[in-house]
Amino acid sequence: MAAGDPLLVLDKVNKRFGGLRVIVDLDFQVNEEEIVGMIGPNGAGKTTVFNLITSIYKLDSGSIKFRGREIAGLPPHKICHLGIARTYQLVRAFLKMSVHDNVMTAAVYGGAHELSSKERTLSALELVQLESKRDVIAAHLTLSDRRLLEIAMGLASMPSLILLDEPMAGLTATEIDNLFTVIRATKEERKFSILWIEHKVDAVLDFCDRVGVLDYGAKIADACPDEVACDPKVIEAYLGEPPT
Repeated sequence: MAAGDPLLVLDKVNKRFGGLRVIVDLDFQVNEEEIVGMIGPNGAGKTTVFNLITSIYKLDSGSIKFRGREIAGLPPHKICHLGIARTYQLVRAFLKMSVHDNVMTAAVYGGAHELSSKERTLSALELVQLESKRDVIAAHLTLSDRRLLEIAMGLASMPSLILLDEPMAGLTATEIDNLFTVIRATKEERKFSILWIEHKVDAVLDFCDRVGVLDYGAKIADACPDEVACDPKVIEAYLGEPPT
């Protein structure tokens, strides 16, 4: 696929928990080498979308295709092998293991590749600037470094698409700037796509090529950041009333 071609395509995706419709007829896509933000008020369904893409949840209806292949219903490890990695709102790392061993585990889990697991591990650590902390036990890392560790674990699987779930949560302004720098440099090096959930709307609008907005599980906007920032439906969703 060339840059700009569809990579991930969600078509009429629906998800319900009991009587609550959480995702409603969602059409959404991420293109090759694109950075796409997904924003929306609390409870809008953003993390549910990630859980559907990675098969943590089963969708009720619709289709999710990656590189033209239907992936809905595949086991999560197979989705990882196909080239989708993710992070979580609450960092998930093996806290009793070293930084190096966490990333090595992800490299092995990511499946076969022309680079060895060791090579992928060292490359990922270098990209996120954690190579000097490779022997540190994960439990002893700051929150900022734990978030970088989780990104390194994703990178070690050599993905084409990374799903970032609020990587800036809990970080200081300086740590956020460093995170942006690392992600920009890493994307430039690896040429992957990013789908990014974030509550810090201004940061998403500054960083992303395109932004989709969810409200009560339905997509209410999907455009370039400038258009989204001025969209009355988006303003109403965040402020609770139509703009005057």
